[in-house]
Amino acid sequence: MSSWDTPASKLGLVVAGIPLDVYSCANATKPETLVAVMFLLHGRMGSARKMEDYVHGIFKEVQERRRALPQGAREAQDLYIVTFDHRNHGKRMENKKANMGWFDDPEKNNERHAIDMYAIQTGTAQDVSYLIDFLPSYMFPNGERHISQWICAGKSLGGHSTWIVLRNDPRVKLGIPIIGCPDYLTLISKRAKAHKLPAGPPYIPDSLLALIKRTDPAASPYTVLDDSNPFLGKKILVLAGKDDKTVPWSAGKTFVETLNVGQRGVKEVIIEEGVGHEFSEAMVKEVAHFVWQHALLQ
Repeated sequence: MSSWDTPASKLGLVVAGIPLDVYSCANATKPETLVAVMFLLHGRMGSARKMEDYVHGIFKEVQERRRALPQGAREAQDLYIVTFDHRNHGKRMENKKANMGWFDDPEKNNERHAIDMYAIQTGTAQDVSYLIDFLPSYMFPNGERHISQWICAGKSLGGHSTWIVLRNDPRVKLGIPIIGCPDYLTLISKRAKAHKLPAGPPYIPDSLLALIKRTDPAASPYTVLDDSNPFLGKKILVLAGKDDKTVPWSAGKTFVETLNVGQRGVKEVIIEEGVGHEFSEAMVKEVAHFVWQHALLQ
């Protein structure tokens, strides 16, 4: 995507060995204004640094809406965006090949692709929950601001992690999976079939299969209307490219269409025509609009 203007300032933090970039509006409002914090998760082979253009794009859109508020209107909450390198990415890289997929080229081929990818996306989701525990103390040690809500959005692998966060962390009420998939078994089975590999051991070990069937978003009671449904009452924007071959919409379509967020929840789905596996500029605008409408104006 093209570079955007730079309407946000950046602060570097290290939380127990995890380096973070924390972005906030360069012209922040009054200290008593409530704060919404959004994690913006990168994709496989990506990094926190590679998300910076998207961060500024979101802030640009949000600031335009803030300036357009009529005089006397209720003040919108401030937005902070947090990015960090996922496990085995960026500054946390230990084994580059573990981020690779299945290839005919033995130099690139990662036989443990199914294992590594699930480990990284679930680990990233755990990191988000861990950071929610500690960020208020690191960001506002004197209680300077009050964090009213937590948001998670993510691209590709980060989109997979966003679905897991939405399932597992009740503190995250709003999520935006971007070109991600909530049904790992369907996604990885399609990928194995395309590479003429069995959807079983050693590529998908029985122990991994048991873990997926126990912990994946698609393994939850996501269609029911009682408290066992972890998505009930949550506000979710699903963004996908119609021509995506890497994470095809068909892999998560059934889940998304039957997902029940209840009367108090919000579910919006936008499948962008002519777009493949990318976080398009139109998607950036949709992220900003959804966050503005369903978080910052609350």
